[in-house]
Amino acid sequence: MNTSSDINIEKPKIIQALLAGFNTIANKPYLIILPILLDLFLWFGPGWRVDNVFKPLLENMRTLPGLDTTEYASILGEIQVSWQEILANFNLAVILRTFPVGVPSLMASKTPFINPLGHTMVTFLSTDGQVLGLTLLFLFLGITLGNLYIQKISQQVMQNDRKTDIKTFLKTLSQAVLMPIALCIILLLICIPVVFFLGLIMMISPGISQFLTTLALLVIIWILMPLIFTPHGIFLYKQNLIAAMMTSISIVRMSMSKTAWFILASYIIVEGLDYLWRSPAADNWFLLVGILGHAFIISGVIAASFHYFIDATKFSQTLMNKQLQRNKASSLNDQE
Repeated sequence: MNTSSDINIEKPKIIQALLAGFNTIANKPYLIILPILLDLFLWFGPGWRVDNVFKPLLENMRTLPGLDTTEYASILGEIQVSWQEILANFNLAVILRTFPVGVPSLMASKTPFINPLGHTMVTFLSTDGQVLGLTLLFLFLGITLGNLYIQKISQQVMQNDRKTDIKTFLKTLSQAVLMPIALCIILLLICIPVVFFLGLIMMISPGISQFLTTLALLVIIWILMPLIFTPHGIFLYKQNLIAAMMTSISIVRMSMSKTAWFILASYIIVEGLDYLWRSPAADNWFLLVGILGHAFIISGVIAASFHYFIDATKFSQTLMNKQLQRNKASSLNDQE
């Protein structure tokens, strides 16, 4: 009779998961089409600027009570210049790159409104309603395209070539819409007391507050890390958001060290190569090579995360079964 000690527990393997992910994309290269199309749209497509909407807000900062003194004049001037520069280089269309479910984009971090053919057609939005309406439209389109993109990758990881029915697509889409809302709520619950505490410390010692701010960011990342596989539960196992979050927490808790190394390896691969992909200027045709390379690498890493998630799930289930067998054996020994 096999005992719990006879069970061979196979831990998830990082290198094998990464190789399997890149092989998945190499065997189905059409999976990188959406990231390429999104980058080409942001590169050559029309742009939308919001300068005119936020300019009055920046100009009215000096009239706020307590800030209209000469003491704050230089500080407010620097803040205004910084924000004016940010808004001048902000294309509202980058909102199409949604998170955590979305189509990855290289051009979202590049200088907008310019390409090898010249300057793109730019529309200056002038009302709050236009900004809000386009923001909601881009968010919905981004999540919908991201839902399709992630779903296709997960199907290939599972080696399922069947077409997705509309019911399944809408179910995963609804959970993808709820996910960023849930994450925002969690972040607010965490950040509000943290910001209040840091504000008190800042009044006492600014030097200590800077150290505590860095420490708080690391703690927040550590708290949110167990939720990293939430989309995987939704797309692979068709779970609802809460069930997928609980599955992710359970799997990360049982494979914390391996998962941390997998996340670090994935981050180094993506960000390290993105440094190369981003090196050509926005008006250089060589950036097209970067777009293609980025689409393949990021898609491969996403596919690898699904392979890793499947292995980590098996590992966690084996551990739980082993623990149950131990508890059962312990219970029988107590009865004897």
